[in-house]
This record gives sequence, C-alpha cells and structure tokens, in this order.
Amino acid sequence: MNRYFDFTSRQLKFLAILSATALLMGGYLLVKTYAYQSPETPPFEVIVGEDQRQFTGVFVLDPNTAPADSLELLPGIGKVLADRIVAYRQEQRFESEIDITEVKGIGPKLYERIKPYLKVKPY
Repeated sequence: MNRYFDFTSRQLKFLAILSATALLMGGYLLVKTYAYQSPETPPFEVIVGEDQRQFTGVFVLDPNTAPADSLELLPGIGKVLADRIVAYRQEQRFESEIDITEVKGIGPKLYERIKPYLKVKPY
C-alpha cells in the first residue's frame, strides 16, 4: 500500500484500526438487525422439504408486489386465492392492508389470520 500512497507507519496502523472497527460495527449492526423480531410481527412457521423441518422467522409481504408463490405461504391462502390477489392488483392497487378483503374469498376471519403478515408500502 505504501508503494502507491505515502503513509507513515503510524498512519497505516490508524487506518488498519479504523477499518477493523468499521467492519466489526457493520457486522454487529447486521446481526442485530436480523436477530431480533419486531414486536408487531408474530413468528411464522414454514415447513420446508420432505423431512418436515420447521423454521421460524419474520415474514411480511406487500400484496402489491409479492409473487403468487410467496402469497401462498400465508395461512389460509392457496394457489387460487393467491392468483385472485395477483389478478386484483393488476386492475387496482391495494392502498391499505384491509383492501385485501375486496378479493373474492377473503373475508374478515381470513383477514384476521393474515393481517400480521401484510404490510402495504406507500408509493
């Protein structure tokens, strides 16, 4: 590095310490961000593979942008309802989470089950 820049050994040590500190803080913030769930989002069990292992994590979707296969992961939403949600949003945008009840087949009870997993992002 000294071949290209004219740093003293003291400046190089300071730069190394500064870089190491930045990497450690960045790693800490990354782990902290993904390690804790937000209090308003309950854990969502996802069954993956044939051995039926369960993974729990934060799972929030925007019904305006989520693909149909992701919508199928919501409790009580199958392929048919996911396709209806996609068809509805092609004609009209969801302005809030409650607007999903306008889709045929999604009533108040089903809405209460999926409400914690929905978040409409403003555009």
